[in-house]
Amino acid sequence: MILSKRRGSETQYLVVAVLFFFSGAAGLIYEIVWERLLEIYFGVTLTAITLIVSAYLAGLGLGSLIGGRLARRFRNVVFAYGVVEVAIAIFGFFSPLLITSIGRHTAGSPYPLVFIISFAVLLIPTFLMGATLPLLTQSFVNRVESSGRIIGFLYGINTLGAALGTLFGGYVLIGWLGFDGATYAAAILNLIAGLGAMTLLRKQNQPLVQAEPSPQDGIGARLSYPTILAAAFLIGFIDLGFEILWFRVLGILNKTTAYNFPSALFVFLAGLAIGGYIFGRKVDQAQDPITLFWKLQVGIGIAASLTFLLFWGCLHLPSFQPQIEAWFENFQRPASPYVWIGKEPIFSRRLMIANLLDYFLPIVLLVFPASVLMGGGLPILDRIAITSTQISGSRVGDIHLANIFGSVSGSLAVSFVLLPSFGTELTMKILATAGILFIWFTRASWKNTGWHRFALPAGLIAVMLALPGRSEFYNKLYQTATGIESTIRESSDTVLALGYRGNESATLWIGGIQNSYFPTYGYYERTALTCASASKPQRVLIIGLGGANTAYFVTQLPGIKAVTIVELIPELGPLIDEFVPVAQRALRDPRVHLIDDDGRRYLYAHPEEKFDLIFIDPLNSYTSGHNNLYSLEAMQLYRSHLTPGGVFCGWFNENHVLQKTAANAFPHTIHFRDWVVAGNESFQIDPEYIRSVSDAYLANSEGLYSDGTQDALAVDGIIQDQIADRDGTLSKEQETPILTDMYPWLEYYFFHKPY
Repeated sequence: MILSKRRGSETQYLVVAVLFFFSGAAGLIYEIVWERLLEIYFGVTLTAITLIVSAYLAGLGLGSLIGGRLARRFRNVVFAYGVVEVAIAIFGFFSPLLITSIGRHTAGSPYPLVFIISFAVLLIPTFLMGATLPLLTQSFVNRVESSGRIIGFLYGINTLGAALGTLFGGYVLIGWLGFDGATYAAAILNLIAGLGAMTLLRKQNQPLVQAEPSPQDGIGARLSYPTILAAAFLIGFIDLGFEILWFRVLGILNKTTAYNFPSALFVFLAGLAIGGYIFGRKVDQAQDPITLFWKLQVGIGIAASLTFLLFWGCLHLPSFQPQIEAWFENFQRPASPYVWIGKEPIFSRRLMIANLLDYFLPIVLLVFPASVLMGGGLPILDRIAITSTQISGSRVGDIHLANIFGSVSGSLAVSFVLLPSFGTELTMKILATAGILFIWFTRASWKNTGWHRFALPAGLIAVMLALPGRSEFYNKLYQTATGIESTIRESSDTVLALGYRGNESATLWIGGIQNSYFPTYGYYERTALTCASASKPQRVLIIGLGGANTAYFVTQLPGIKAVTIVELIPELGPLIDEFVPVAQRALRDPRVHLIDDDGRRYLYAHPEEKFDLIFIDPLNSYTSGHNNLYSLEAMQLYRSHLTPGGVFCGWFNENHVLQKTAANAFPHTIHFRDWVVAGNESFQIDPEYIRSVSDAYLANSEGLYSDGTQDALAVDGIIQDQIADRDGTLSKEQETPILTDMYPWLEYYFFHKPY
């Protein structure tokens, strides 16, 4: 009879674990979608993104704290967990409408308000999400000596769900269903988890497995509770610091597509899930969990440093050079799995697998080993802290709150202080060396250990000393990939590289992507010239500084009174102003005003400003954040900031979706080979204006352009590049979808048939 009850309890335990898996998947789908929706209105600057993520984490931490305190008060804890999941599902169904409505009314808010508004919007669901693990811990932990296994399994299964939710949401749901459809899918997962728990366990008034008498555990007595919380804080600080560091490096190797974040996060979370399960079981069997804990934390620094050294070593091997060159020349990203057979794109499973393996290879090598070790940190700390089953929920809640505070602090410190001040290489050394602090926290456990306790710290220091110095990694990376020497600048947002080919030419790389050439080939100027001929501008807005080729050309237009440039990366302007002659002329022109901000955020914050020409500097359609500048809603925003007779000027690298979107946003458009001119009123391209401005620019800007620029600015070539007016575009693209804020088809392209 007793055996039968235990088997039934274990079955119920596994059922709830599956439901908790669904909950984890839903939580990460929400995080991706909610963050992107808030960025539309508050900007994609690093400050805005950090504040939004911090608000999300703050809600989780508050829920973890209070959920742990309330867990002991419920007679049926699992039923209460089910209610929480249903409540999250209800919010999830309404969240797209709620977030977009609030976003529209608060768009462009000052940064302090961004955090407050984000926190208020996300408080209810994140609070409820944070409460789930403490609730289930209180229900399932029935013996202190088995608490590690239980918590490790719950933590692991929820994190594994989060990993798969990240992958499936980023690669499939958003591309197929849009942001709102992906959110509805996540809400259904929450609903399944909630109703499943409430239905299957509605009569359960006691813990699923009855607590059995167990001896008083003495592990926690060797570490004070404040010390445990401090260790949890430090775990969050170091782990999130490494995560940001990995994203920085992968942003150069794999580029900043919409798939970079979910891919890297999937590998990171999968490692955490595996580590949580393994070390959760291991800690229950360990004779000295405290020693296991500090060795694990020191091992994280060693593993992270060794994987970084692996990449550093590969840069010096000739056999790897073709692969690294290919990553840079072909814009390393998840390539479309469709192949053209005749005029029909056909899905290829073999091509999909090959493309994904190539894309995930650097992610797995860099992230996975250390993340497995990271997964064991919190379950081990939870096990050390739980000295009684009655306080299991509250202890888990407190520890995870401290960990979240550490995560927020680590992300802020690494993003805004360590990376811009010390660079990737020195930041890696700081984070790796910080693991030695765990030895100080756990020094009370050293009484019965011998000389071998120094082996791991010594190994960590040795590996840390082998790491390259500041900018050495990126210098070698760009030299290997491009064959030229580069000047490196690390900003809070990304890595800037200015590579020189002799004394007369250079290339600007932003985040591993070629952005500008010096001297210019005339492509940017050709686009701006065409649009200027339609509006004869006096006031110009340029979104995206790039290499300042466009900015300088605009200053040479007749009648220009003011040029406003809005640029995301604050460090870009000073870099090119120091080394690039064309940027020096542009940025030192008294009519030019360079503003560090997000383009849409700036326009939302200045609703009364009007411009004769709004110019979007090149941004590839598959880069992350592209949708925020080229969606139907973005183009309607540009319309509202045009003067009578003003035009919007956009460079496109995609010739179907973007053209149709512009044609639906503006009543008048003319589409060229790779750019569009659009306005609220009818306009004409003026050949005489093009000819006169082109002649004057070529005469006054010697040394700032290449031989091909004269052909690029020739009026006959520009006119020949004209493809269609608005009616022609709408007729041609009847079956083509429109790009909107909710449906970012071009960013999430992987499973879409190409047009």
